Amino acid sequence: MRQKVNTFFHVFRGSLLPQAKYYSKIPKASFSFSLKYFVSLILILNLVLIIFAVIKYNPNKINNYLDGLIKGLQTFPDELVVNIRNGRLFTSYNRPYFFWTDLKGKKILLLVIDETAAPTKIHEYRSYVLLTSKELVLKINRTSDDQLRIFPLSYFGNQNFNNKTHQKVLRSLTTIKNLLLLSYLIIVPGLIVLLPLSSFLITLFYLLIISLLIYIIFKIYFHKKIYYKKTLQIAFHAVTFPLLLDYFFIIIKPSIQTNWQMKPFFPSPLIFMVLLGVFVFAAVYEAYHNHQSIQRSHFQEPSHKQSHKHTNRH
Repeated sequence: MRQKVNTFFHVFRGSLLPQAKYYSKIPKASFSFSLKYFVSLILILNLVLIIFAVIKYNPNKINNYLDGLIKGLQTFPDELVVNIRNGRLFTSYNRPYFFWTDLKGKKILLLVIDETAAPTKIHEYRSYVLLTSKELVLKINRTSDDQLRIFPLSYFGNQNFNNKTHQKVLRSLTTIKNLLLLSYLIIVPGLIVLLPLSSFLITLFYLLIISLLIYIIFKIYFHKKIYYKKTLQIAFHAVTFPLLLDYFFIIIKPSIQTNWQMKPFFPSPLIFMVLLGVFVFAAVYEAYHNHQSIQRSHFQEPSHKQSHKHTNRH
């Protein structure tokens, strides 16, 4: 087991950035070895993601939030009616409504409904959510006045929230709270299986396409004796840094400044594919173009004593 762990981290370090010293050895290794590394990388990254999500959204924390919401809804005025019609907000109140939650005895202002307010008044209210006559305003970071997201009410269609709707929401939250532990016992094992599987299939699909393009480019423009299978094998290693960056953005959720708003930044699939294409191209270039200047050295495999018997002849 220790040998396998050491081998993985050795390959991981070598695969991070394309360089001839390491990538020139990959075509000499067996295809199955690189495939195992790729699968192991996917499993480890998704395990880290699941552990992070479970810690951040653990049952106890969610249960506390649900308790706070339920207590807040229990004080919702029976006479308050909120309507959204044709992108405009109408209420039965002639004054703002403040929705408070109770989190471990601490009162938190979650929502303000104010038909006369401008979006920036959310800073004055120090609320997380503000409903104005035309917008839904979300404060991404309560400690920063810049991180706002604004949605026109027309996004939500025609809506009506009254006492009957309020009771229905209250019952739904109570049911979720009662089934929370059971939900975790079902969801978490499901994530452990489905998340790595979906990540593997999606990333493999990207690699198959990009490897084919890189293979054609090297065949036509570089006139290299190269095989598609070996190009794909190199891609299993070259995906290391793009995948790390992708999962970093998922976990950290950084924001970027757009005009006067801060918006969460998530790399699109197109950006990921472009970055992956750059790394695969560089890796194949280093593996085949510069390999003449690199001394032949043995590529580390778990069963290195028998590697020559299993080396792919391509």
